[in-house]
Amino acid sequence: MYGWNATQLKKDLAAAVDAAKRDNLMPEVDGSKITLNEWFEEWYSKYKAPTLKDGGSPSYKRKFVNYYGSRLGTKPLTEIRQIHVQTAIADMLEAGRTSKSVRETTGIFQNCVEAAIANGLMRINPVVGVVIPKCEAVERRVLTVDEQEIFLNYLSKSNSWYEEMYNFMLLTGMRIGEIGGLQWNDIDFTNKFVYVKRTLSYQYENGKKLMKLTSPKTDNSVRAIPFFGETREILLRQKQKTKVRRQELGERWRQPEEFGDLVFFTSMGSPIGRYSIESDMRYITEQINAIFQGEARYKGKIPKKFERVHPHALRHTFATRCFEKGMTPRTVQEIMGYANYNTTVSYTHVLDDIKQKEAKAVGDFLVNRPSQDSSKVEYGSLIGIM
Repeated sequence: MYGWNATQLKKDLAAAVDAAKRDNLMPEVDGSKITLNEWFEEWYSKYKAPTLKDGGSPSYKRKFVNYYGSRLGTKPLTEIRQIHVQTAIADMLEAGRTSKSVRETTGIFQNCVEAAIANGLMRINPVVGVVIPKCEAVERRVLTVDEQEIFLNYLSKSNSWYEEMYNFMLLTGMRIGEIGGLQWNDIDFTNKFVYVKRTLSYQYENGKKLMKLTSPKTDNSVRAIPFFGETREILLRQKQKTKVRRQELGERWRQPEEFGDLVFFTSMGSPIGRYSIESDMRYITEQINAIFQGEARYKGKIPKKFERVHPHALRHTFATRCFEKGMTPRTVQEIMGYANYNTTVSYTHVLDDIKQKEAKAVGDFLVNRPSQDSSKVEYGSLIGIM
């Protein structure tokens, strides 16, 4: 390109480069000739997949297709209006999708549309101004001290294969994927630390379930967790238990060669997935409630109820126990691997209780007389923190 005015020439060059990129992206195509689903595939491969771990996630694409693709996917980009998006949102909610999941998928849709506008395929953003109901607050499931004791007692008496793993989860607060990806070389018995370096992920490709070890959820998820309480004994029991089980099964041991150093397995040697643990915890809940019902019938009383426990509840329980022992939110944040400090301080019911105990321990604040209340927060029972 040539010209006498350098400023104008730069503008003309920028416009020409933009046009060339757009033509190269989708030659001879405008927004009236390409559908949302067709553009999403192009946008995903060029914009999104390169930013995701391992070059993309089938579940990411599947979520968009199931939410917006199935409702608006055949429409040309230029024909999509705000009313279409709002109607799709109402239909998703009526179909039982949660506000949180609809909001997350609409964020994906928004990014996809913005890229279409930047490439001249759309003139308006139909996502702007749509209304999504606020997410309903879901009460965090945390085991009380009594429930935790009931849970652990059942594991011990029932000789559960996963007893050591559940104990370990309550001692570390690790996510189920991190538990599944934990290897023996991640454990430092000398300095008493567990290092979280990877996670075991499951995904489906062409109808086939694939397992692979990937980097953790966020950068903060890579962390060192000190040994609490019985951590060392639990790990040694797991090592011996796995050794005996492998010898018993012989050739029936299903351990994949690439997962040979994992700490926790199923009873047949397969890597542990979230659905297997959820199923086992559902069974445990049913059995505990059956015991409660039997005891109630014998005593002629109304049976107690043990509420359903999900794997993530053990992580929340660990954090709650940490706060109950007096650990600072900043320390808990690092151990839990939370990226956001606000997530840590969301345990307000526990933190408020600690504040009350600390305030009582201070005594008469203005005249500096010691408190008659001898209760104080425990700090010394935690190992390797202070």
